[in-house]
Amino acid sequence: MPANDPNSPVAPQGIQRGAAPPTFDRRASTWYVGPRQLIAAIVGIVLYVPASHVNLIILIPGGTPDVFLPALLIPLFFGVIYGSWVGLVVGGFGFLLGDYVANVWLHDLSGNTGYLFYASTLVNRDLIGWNGILGYLCSALMGLVAGLARIGYRRYNSFHALATAGVICAAGSTIAIAIVAYSTVWIYNSPFYTLSDATIAFFDSTLTNLLVVLVVLPVLLFLYDLAAWGRKRA
Repeated sequence: MPANDPNSPVAPQGIQRGAAPPTFDRRASTWYVGPRQLIAAIVGIVLYVPASHVNLIILIPGGTPDVFLPALLIPLFFGVIYGSWVGLVVGGFGFLLGDYVANVWLHDLSGNTGYLFYASTLVNRDLIGWNGILGYLCSALMGLVAGLARIGYRRYNSFHALATAGVICAAGSTIAIAIVAYSTVWIYNSPFYTLSDATIAFFDSTLTNLLVVLVVLPVLLFLYDLAAWGRKRA
């Protein structure tokens, strides 16, 4: 009996009789774009446009302001759940439109200063260094990198999956913040914003926002997984 006969006792291991050959599901790819991804991108942009320039400022006596950017969760979350292209579009195009809203529609409401204060803590403002092509690209970069978490995971119901997504998003956010913080020295070429100022801005922005990325984002991913898969089982 030939060795390649499926009934042969010496048939090659790993081949199961009657089993179809494994196929690649392109819809599971982080680069796949379908109707679901298009709808998610639109929803993400709608959410990110008004929220992209809202910062939470916490003033520490004797220190520099710690600036939280809670809206970063939007492109990161959509990138992790729906893929890199969705994260890129939400982060880049959403921030571009948000910058237009902050500078054109809200500028006159803030006394021509570029700031809007809510309860002395919430600030909607023109973000220095981000309001340009490089800033838009870096915002898109964060969403793009976040989608890489989908390469190894489809569900976020384990510590390893949540930690991996958090670390990937933290790396993308850190790189984007570094590019913006240090490139601003060259772009503005101002004696009031030097390399040492850029370093301070980098650490102030990175360390505080890592708390959002590494703590709040995994919680949101876990709750989404719980709701989405719980609904499918029901």
